[in-house]
This record gives sequence, structure tokens and C-alpha cells, in this order.
Amino acid sequence: MASAKKEEQNTEVIDPYKGNGWELKENDPIIYDVICESWNGFLDFFHHENALRQNNGYVFRGHASENWKLEPTLKRKINVDGDVKDIEKNILDNFKKYCLGRRGHNPPNLSESEWWALGQHFGLDTPLLDWSDSPYVAAFFAFNSENTETKNVVVWLLSKKINNNKGVKNFKSEHHVEFLRPYLDENARLINQRGLFVRTPDMECITEWAEKLEPDETIHLTRILIPRSEKDFALDSLDKMNINDFTLFPDVSGSAKYANYIVSRDNKEKDT
Repeated sequence: MASAKKEEQNTEVIDPYKGNGWELKENDPIIYDVICESWNGFLDFFHHENALRQNNGYVFRGHASENWKLEPTLKRKINVDGDVKDIEKNILDNFKKYCLGRRGHNPPNLSESEWWALGQHFGLDTPLLDWSDSPYVAAFFAFNSENTETKNVVVWLLSKKINNNKGVKNFKSEHHVEFLRPYLDENARLINQRGLFVRTPDMECITEWAEKLEPDETIHLTRILIPRSEKDFALDSLDKMNINDFTLFPDVSGSAKYANYIVSRDNKEKDT
């Protein structure tokens, strides 16, 4: 996955571009596509020898549509022609003010990143994007949606070493992508979803920010496309892996969503 060179092992040639039900294609020098024929193709991709060696070097995000951009909710909701820092400060200061008296007795002090993470958990528009260390958790969020605008869902793959690329390595740190892992007792979902946050300079869309990169031997950003028609099969498969609303949302809302899922799944089985 991180190298485009073929490797030979025990006289068997391993093709890094293709596997059982998937194929890696170069869209441009920076962004790649993995075209999966089916859910099983997606599973095979992550059991491919190259992928198994490299998985820990990436984070993942699921999108229900190929058209969705890798940009945070705050960027989507506001006009960012003004000073981005002023906009961010304004919304975070207001959130802190309206949280007074609502975090329990003697709440811990939070860093700026932790305040943003707390706000993200409760629906605040933030400059953060949710990602996961698990491609399967990302796939759950890609499929667990009623959106049907494109024929494929997407799991994005982002290299944790993207800031080491020659195109951005010598930039000041404020122009790098940030990977944030806040320690918050108030966000059990983040733990269960193996979650983290990614923040770009001035809330820039990651694919646009990636234009600064120079081609090298590492795949830094990839779209994995999976047919939407595989939704029921994929969610059932993920449920057997214990990846579902019940485990990812460890609260009453998760219980309610999972109960709805089980009833819907059982009704579909009766109809077939």
C-alpha cells in the first residue's frame, strides 16, 4: 500500500495494485482510488499483505457519498471570507460560556483541543473532522446512512506521516495537518469508535491542502469506493465483528438505534 513496487515472496509475485475484488488506481500523483467490486473486496484489500503491514500508519473516515468533501462542519456552515481564527474563537468562547454549570461538579480544566472535541461530541460546529484508527468503523459510518446520491460509499485513508512529505515538511507547524487525540471522560463514544480528530490550517479541505504534497513512495490519501448495493451485507458483516450502533454509541441513543436495526433486519429476512 505504501509502495508501488511488486514484491516477491516464496516465488509468488504479490501485485500491490490488485487483489480479490479490488484494484488500486492512481487518480493523480497524490490521491489514489481503490475500486472494490463488493464488500468482500473491501475486506480482501485490508487483508492484503501490503495493507496488513501498513494499516497502523493510517487513519480512516467514512462518507456516505462520493460528493462529500473532507472539510469540517464549521467550514460548511459559515462564510469563511473573514478571519478564520476570529470565527473559531467566537464560537468556542460562546460554547464555553453556555457550558457553565452543565458539566457537573468540579469539572476538569480542558485544553482548546479538548473543548473542541467536547463540542464536536455534543453537536457544536467545529474545525475538526472525525477519523478512526479502524477502517471497519469508518465503513460502518459510510454505510449506516440513508443517503443514496452516489452509487458508491467511500472510506478515506489518510497517512499519519503526511506532514513528512517534502512538499510540507519545511513549512511552519501551523501549516501542517494536526492529529488530535483528546483525553476526555465526557466522550465515551470517542473511545469506542477508536476515534481521533484531524484539523487542517484555516479549515482547508484536506484534498485541497494535499495539493501541496510532492509525489513520493508513500500513498498519503486514498478513496476506497464500495458499492452502496452492499449496504445490508456490509452492516450485517460489521455487526458480527461487534461494530454497530450498540457498541459505537455506549449510551441510550445507541441502544435505541441498535434496537431499530435489529427489527429492520429481521423484517427484511422475513420478506426474503
